[in-house]
Amino acid sequence: KDRPLAVLLEWAKYPTREVTAMFAEIPNTAAGHKEAARYPYRDSHSRPLLHAAIDPQQLIAAFAAAPPPWVGTLMLARDKLVACAGLKTGSRIDGTPRPPFRIGQHLGVFRIIGLSPSEAILGQEDRHLDFRISLLVDQQRLTVSTLVRPHNVFGVLSLACTLPFHHLIVFVTLRRIVRRLRQESAS
Repeated sequence: KDRPLAVLLEWAKYPTREVTAMFAEIPNTAAGHKEAARYPYRDSHSRPLLHAAIDPQQLIAAFAAAPPPWVGTLMLARDKLVACAGLKTGSRIDGTPRPPFRIGQHLGVFRIIGLSPSEAILGQEDRHLDFRISLLVDQQRLTVSTLVRPHNVFGVLSLACTLPFHHLIVFVTLRRIVRRLRQESAS
């Protein structure tokens, strides 16, 4: 179901799918909206939810459980490459993290930076770049926004190497988060 080739073929036809805000500006209801201008790279992907009553704990749990196994393989390869340059790598996560989540907690390469009733913000600061991921529930939509600020040539190279995979990973992860949240609300 979530094999890379099948997902890539589905992703290639995304304009006819539910993703309606690819490459959009960061929603003005997101906490990072005011900061967005400081991040040269930013994107936003959105999907409808069945209901809006989702708390950030559910959102982070769904996010942590969403990536398919092949994303883990890509992250391991990424970690091996960036470790050679002395950059931060993600810690290995055994099993799926469970609530309660707290600000400062690490989920692999992601650190929880902010929690509000409708949004969870994850990210990391490093010598080469800073990034933020906003998971925002607003008007029965889940919007995943990414902001990246490179600091040097390694940051620019890292972003350039990551982008071809980024959109595919966000597409799959967003779809899986929404699926999981819908299943939880049905049970």
